[in-house]
Amino acid sequence: MSQSDRDPSVEIDSSNRKVRICWPNDTSAEFHYVWLRHNARCPGGMSNDTNVKIDLLPDDPASLIIEKARIKEDCLHITWGDNQLQTTHPLETLLSSRYDQASRKQQKPTPILWGADNASSIPHYSFDDLTHPERVFNIALTVRDFGIVRIKDVPAEPGTVAVVAQRFGVVHHNNYGSVFDVRSDANLSLGSNTGKYLGPHTDESYRHAAPGITFFHCLTASSDGGGATILVDGFKAADMLRISEPESFKTLTQVPVFFQRRALPDEDMQSHRRIIVLDVDGDVEGIRFTDRTIPPQDLPDHLMEDVYKAIKTFWTIVNTDELKYEYPMRSGDLHVFDNQRVLHGRTEFNPLAGERHLQQCSVNRDEFQNTIRILAARSNHPAQRQAMSGGALG
Repeated sequence: MSQSDRDPSVEIDSSNRKVRICWPNDTSAEFHYVWLRHNARCPGGMSNDTNVKIDLLPDDPASLIIEKARIKEDCLHITWGDNQLQTTHPLETLLSSRYDQASRKQQKPTPILWGADNASSIPHYSFDDLTHPERVFNIALTVRDFGIVRIKDVPAEPGTVAVVAQRFGVVHHNNYGSVFDVRSDANLSLGSNTGKYLGPHTDESYRHAAPGITFFHCLTASSDGGGATILVDGFKAADMLRISEPESFKTLTQVPVFFQRRALPDEDMQSHRRIIVLDVDGDVEGIRFTDRTIPPQDLPDHLMEDVYKAIKTFWTIVNTDELKYEYPMRSGDLHVFDNQRVLHGRTEFNPLAGERHLQQCSVNRDEFQNTIRILAARSNHPAQRQAMSGGALG
């Protein structure tokens, strides 16, 4: 084999405005002209925001012309047709920046789906683990992959939930404050404060941006044996809907549903958002579903019946015994879960049998994912370069 056979090669596909790089190990990748021009302004990624990054881009990508492309000293060197502009692209950067379908899939973490039969495999940690950065990182990765993690032996002291949450990002503040009490002797206009059965749901779907990562800490469990937590993997529910009722799945991924919390005189919050959110590749990346805040819908005539059917079909799947995992939280238990994936609820209990008290708070998804990437970078873990789920904003 000659030296040239062992070197990468480059081909120009002018009709499709792409450059193809072929490595000796049968690896190849194509890059659009316009992407290469942008990449020339952002070598190694967007390291800062102090420089204009699009000043070299044309008004129309179709106007770009490459006159010459060659590989020298582990770099792709391009001579462009406008003003003989020249750009340089390290091959190592190009190799790690491939955006074909297979490469994109490799860059996304694969959610681990679970139901009632295997939810017990969700990892759990102890409060002491939070003092070790590498274990904090593992906890965060568990939330990323399973959507939830359980932490044991957390001091049953009010406010501790925020102390835990701060390990993963800035605690979010809204009209309920930073830390919210769920207790049987509090505001009974909120379903969570009653003793009634609460079906699986995500919290606060009526907000434009629903809470991201929720921290739920049990200070005092109900004393009558009821009030067990119900957990459902919304991604698995969506997967079941896609298979069993593809038209309903399509409806819930395309049509925004009306959510509202109306508790006058202080609250009339509304959102129109999709119950199931897909990313650009068609993979589920977010769930928004709170049955108690779905009012009569305001939809075009041709969508009304299809949307109601789809909502009820999804609700039926979410409530199957196959998906619902009941877990009795005890004093000192703390759940960390992705509120835009995992649905939670509670079995009925008698509020007169004794106080039940939990506290919760949340960290925005971007803060939480920032923590993952920063911790990953310290150990050169692949998570630092992964594209994580965007959630249920769509």
